Amino acid sequence: MTEQIVRLHPRISANKLGEYLVSPPLRRQTIIERQKYPCSYIGAYYEPARAAIVDFIVGEIDRAQLLRRTEQIVTGPHESSYAMHQAHGCAEAVLRFLDLEPRLDLHGMTPVLVDRHDKLDVEGVDVSVYPDVVLQGHDDKGRPTVGAIKLHFPKSHPQTEASAEYVATLLRMHAHLAMGERGKVREDVCIVIDVFAGQVRCAPRGYRRRWRDIGAACEEIRRVWPTV
Repeated sequence: MTEQIVRLHPRISANKLGEYLVSPPLRRQTIIERQKYPCSYIGAYYEPARAAIVDFIVGEIDRAQLLRRTEQIVTGPHESSYAMHQAHGCAEAVLRFLDLEPRLDLHGMTPVLVDRHDKLDVEGVDVSVYPDVVLQGHDDKGRPTVGAIKLHFPKSHPQTEASAEYVATLLRMHAHLAMGERGKVREDVCIVIDVFAGQVRCAPRGYRRRWRDIGAACEEIRRVWPTV
């Protein structure tokens, strides 16, 4: 039996923070509890799908290769019924992504992988933004620009328009604060993709109010963290 992980310092993922900001009090408490006492298998459930989709976005594989890789995920050996269920869930995620992919406009930016991303410190809370893909390009004067893509998978908690805009705002601020040396941030290529909901949303132009909301939510999380 594995020992329960306990995070002593408050932290939260970008996707969960987006959900937190639009949730009622009881759901907020549950989110904090699950961030403090995480289940390792939950985050890894869609990892095969995420890895395959990222390879497709950055051009490591084409559509046909993505479909073959998805088939291999399903037909490969499975050690348990859980593993088989996971494989089929990942395959469905890839197919859902391919349905919405024609609406994914990168505005001529080049997708690249960045192995390491620093967390954002927001009001004493470590926020894990971790873009799945970084976008690099140049404006019409040849100056470097930067953006990012964040994938969202869970079916049980689809993103609302409001929560997706909060996550996209986090992407924008991460690009500005942690990747500023790569260029000026373009909000129209700070993109959040909810795979199962079939939604693709970019960071809104106005971000100050949302950033204040994010700061207030993190202050609340930091205050509540020791009590859960």
